[in-house]
Amino acid sequence: MRPSIPRLMAISLISGCAGTGQLSMNTETMDFSLDPVAFRTEGVGFLTPLSATGQEANRLSLALAFANSLEAGDQEMNVVSLAEVLSAVNQAGLSAEYKSMVDDYESTGIMEKETLRRVGDVSGARYLSLLELADFDQSANKRFGIGGLRVMDTKIASIRLSWQIWDSANGTIAWEGSDELHYAYDTGREKPVSFGFVADRAAANLISQIPVAHQAAEALPSVASAR
Repeated sequence: MRPSIPRLMAISLISGCAGTGQLSMNTETMDFSLDPVAFRTEGVGFLTPLSATGQEANRLSLALAFANSLEAGDQEMNVVSLAEVLSAVNQAGLSAEYKSMVDDYESTGIMEKETLRRVGDVSGARYLSLLELADFDQSANKRFGIGGLRVMDTKIASIRLSWQIWDSANGTIAWEGSDELHYAYDTGREKPVSFGFVADRAAANLISQIPVAHQAAEALPSVASAR
């Protein structure tokens, strides 16, 4: 049986709707005392990210996105992943001190100097990154064509986060930044914009603001191909 004309039109629209993504970002950064050479050669590790209530499940993915983006930008950089930092902390018997340090930060905004130094020593990373995920949201606006058939959706995702880089050698904040990113594209597919995609874009954007970053964003897939 031949499809009706409206159905044929819907098929044509869906098959041709690769969609053009729209990406907007609001980024703020501040460099206090980051040593570009030390950052590249003396190691940067990741602490357990903080998150707003309801976003806890995305914390590990966020840390992984940033670690991967740093390595993609400069494969010679000494990047110590969250898993490696936590393993080193546990093996050194510092788990209680580590927990206390992170808990204290949540209430004071300060990393206890001696604990921070020990975590840096055992993990082999002078600089320690603390990510905080404030918000992540996904949605879709449905569009309908002739005969009430859905021909296209606008998939939308947004992420808001901050990133501090602490110098474990002296207990100071060496660099910090924040990013609010919104992405939308038109498609006939059901697949939403993933957390990983917007986290990767936010990571690449913030990393590109660090003086020593060799454009990690260039090593990531383009906006169109990453969907």
